[in-house]
Amino acid sequence: MKTALLFNIWTILAGLCMAIKNEELLKRSRKSSDRIIELTDSNFQKILGTGRDAWIMVFLTSSSPQIGCNTCLEAADEFKLISSSWFKDHPEGLSTAGEKDASLFFAMSDLKDKAIPDIFRFYGLEHVPRFFLFGPGGGINDYDIIDLLGSPGIDRTLNLANAVKQATEIPDLKLYQPMNWSVIIISAVVTFTTVYMFKRHYALTTRVLSMRPLWAVLWTSFIIMMLGGYMFNSIRGSQLAGVAENGDLIYFLAGQSQAQFKIETQVVGVIYGTLAAAIVCLTLAVPKVRNYYKDSRKTPFVETSISVILAIVIYAFFAGLTTIYEIKQPGYPYSLTRFSSFFNFT
Repeated sequence: MKTALLFNIWTILAGLCMAIKNEELLKRSRKSSDRIIELTDSNFQKILGTGRDAWIMVFLTSSSPQIGCNTCLEAADEFKLISSSWFKDHPEGLSTAGEKDASLFFAMSDLKDKAIPDIFRFYGLEHVPRFFLFGPGGGINDYDIIDLLGSPGIDRTLNLANAVKQATEIPDLKLYQPMNWSVIIISAVVTFTTVYMFKRHYALTTRVLSMRPLWAVLWTSFIIMMLGGYMFNSIRGSQLAGVAENGDLIYFLAGQSQAQFKIETQVVGVIYGTLAAAIVCLTLAVPKVRNYYKDSRKTPFVETSISVILAIVIYAFFAGLTTIYEIKQPGYPYSLTRFSSFFNFT
């Protein structure tokens, strides 16, 4: 009987000694600009262990290009928005608006390379992203799972925030959506320029807008942009580029025919556009050179020179395109030589 009593007392004292104080959680959160605590192999058991006085929302994710989790990247932005909004109103992480005071902090662990964090093994994670909510006084295995529901964006972020608000009974958790100044500035500049041109140079503006070549270029550029995967990236929310195991930037996902980076889309779009422009010039513009060199000995030389230059450009960029196919699909049987070395993206 005495042994059991001593064991219970020792357990309580051990829990109190291992308990992490709100002051320490606040100190850890201030190390990051977004106020999110980084969970590591050495600290996650202490932070999530028995005896804490605060709520902790945990985000387990992966930004590794090898994992290719686009949902993780989207959810990371949403998680950061909730955290920054909370600390904007509660710089100490404490709310006094409810029936009783409540503290809330945010923590995350990111699988960035092949080394799987211990917290992933501890909870036996088979997929990411995952959201856990740990309550005050609970143990490391006492948590609620928050589901990620809906399409990415502000609505899903609101669903996450409302789930946390309902579970914690913290009434004053609000979201502050950042202002997209780039869209506002671009819209204002385009509107001002359009109105100014129509008012001061109506005849010139009308003449320019009625030019068939202009609209041909615009629509061709739009089609090339679609072929380059712009719509795919918009739907999937692809990241700009990746990081290799040695720390170098990578712009193409090797062996991934169903996933790509945004830079990959831009490169492919430039290649398509250059090929289209070069072929059009070779077939339509070169024959019209004679109109500018009538009865001149320079005509054959100019025609030949331009044709050779355009042919080289077409060859070089098409070699780049086949090189990309080889990167994306190992064993791709078609390739061009020599100029391909200029398009080695790996």
